[in-house]
Amino acid sequence: MKKLIIGALLSAITISPAMATDKIKIGFSNRTLNGAFFNGLTEYMKIHGKDKGFDLVITDARSDMNKQISDVEDMLSQDIDYLILNPQDPAAGKRIAEIAKRRGVATFILDSDISLEAPVVTRVMANNAINNRLIGEFAVEQFGDKPMKCVLISGNQGNLVGAKRSNNFLLGVMETQIRKYNTTNLTILSQAWGNWDQQGGLKAMEDLIVAQGDDLNCVYSEMDDMGLGAIRALKAANKLDQVKVYSHDGYKRGLEAIQRGELQATASNNPNTLTKTILDIIEKYHAGETESPDYVYIPPVLITKENVDKVYDAKSLY
Repeated sequence: MKKLIIGALLSAITISPAMATDKIKIGFSNRTLNGAFFNGLTEYMKIHGKDKGFDLVITDARSDMNKQISDVEDMLSQDIDYLILNPQDPAAGKRIAEIAKRRGVATFILDSDISLEAPVVTRVMANNAINNRLIGEFAVEQFGDKPMKCVLISGNQGNLVGAKRSNNFLLGVMETQIRKYNTTNLTILSQAWGNWDQQGGLKAMEDLIVAQGDDLNCVYSEMDDMGLGAIRALKAANKLDQVKVYSHDGYKRGLEAIQRGELQATASNNPNTLTKTILDIIEKYHAGETESPDYVYIPPVLITKENVDKVYDAKSLY
């Protein structure tokens, strides 16, 4: 009888989920915390990671690719099971993924793009192509057949996501103009770099006003926070009523600017949805569902004055 009881206890211990599986340990290397979007990624990662019972190690590369490499090497020394990487630089990101692969750790890319040659499971991001073509189409609806004289405020040189956003905004404009008017009426006056934050967008726009202020009537910013900086500069120069501003990300403060009529349109790049999606993918990967497409996109959403009140969430962290 005693043998039967002991055997039953041992069997129960063996099949207990808490004992059979260790806690999943995930490293998240964020490229920076300088900006509301990147802070949103980190904070929502903490929320959804806690909900799933994951053990998270989170770092801030401070826009320094050498620091990001060092951060990830430190994470790997802590025996993480998986790596989530928001790469500061595509080339460095590929190198980081190769380092992780040599250590037997699968890498998942969040928000920023990386070469298809990089050994990663998948890339989770907004559909920057569709989102920004929609913004471009909307801009043509506002301008009609009148000339669009635009300046671009981009994040940093060499960033694949930023290039995809601005290029597809321009494609959306030109394709819509050709479809509607059989010609294009778009001039790109200049491009400046805003380093993905509001202060950078402000400085970039100030420089653009000095160089192109008499001609420009359109601003496209690759990120809402930089777009808000551009709006500040245009208001200070008494030019906002002459210039339409478009941007991307769906930032809460950007939506408020749409409500005020200062920003014309943006599109959703929600860090809440992004982080939940990538952690869901890792959870399935850990359970054996290892096949993923090269890209996993969150749903595209164009946000304008018409639908902003439905999208706006005052409680959102971003």
